Amino acid sequence: MSGPTCDDEVTPMAVTSQVGNRLLGALMRYQQEMLKGSPREDAKSRSLQDLMKSTWDLSRVRGYVNEVRQSLISSGMDFISLKLTTRRKFMGGWSPIYFITEVPLAWDLILEVPYIPGSQAKGVVRDAFLEVSGDDKMVDCVFGSREAEGKATFTDFYPVASQGGLLAYDIINPHYSPRRRPFDEYNANPVPVKFVAVNSGVTFEGFVVFRRGELESCGQDSFKLLLQALFYSSMSGWGRRATKGYGELDLQVELGEVKSGAGR
Repeated sequence: MSGPTCDDEVTPMAVTSQVGNRLLGALMRYQQEMLKGSPREDAKSRSLQDLMKSTWDLSRVRGYVNEVRQSLISSGMDFISLKLTTRRKFMGGWSPIYFITEVPLAWDLILEVPYIPGSQAKGVVRDAFLEVSGDDKMVDCVFGSREAEGKATFTDFYPVASQGGLLAYDIINPHYSPRRRPFDEYNANPVPVKFVAVNSGVTFEGFVVFRRGELESCGQDSFKLLLQALFYSSMSGWGRRATKGYGELDLQVELGEVKSGAGR
């Protein structure tokens, strides 16, 4: 069975059913609009509207996160269970949405949701750990270096709850080229870059995995400093544009969530 031609009317529902994925559906909509000769901004707007109209059932994501938790319990590893709720908008990582918005956002094409890559989480917390410890050798021991593997591993963080929708629109106002100065501000026509970001009020869940004895071999305060770094990083912001107010997180960690796996 052949797919639609560029002359066919492509509806959001039709696109989604063809590719079986929200993000790929938006990309296909964008491609079809461009093939039909639609202006680029119109093609971008329509494809993003399709994505924003999606309904989000996070039960499958919560099920996956719970499977990861049960695997960690069975593995005998120690782990910290973290819930991170976005206080403001968030963006980070990379996915094919970049081809529409020019602004990357990590996206799991199987679970069909944006997420926070574990590598990004580890990098942010590593920087915070250095701030609170001031000890480069301890940082390399806990998080790894070119010479040795680290003691702590970060899983990917997935959205498990949302207070007001998973995604939100935003714009980036472009800067004027120095070659165009001086110019008449009243006659300037900048075209904002429109994109989607993770909304505020979205709760992500993931895990920091380690063996307590190995972690504390890096220094007797390494576990305490790791917890401090997690809280510090959540206030300074994760992801891109943290200096612009993005990525501030409410971090939920209780002593009861610092667990030791089976077989200890």
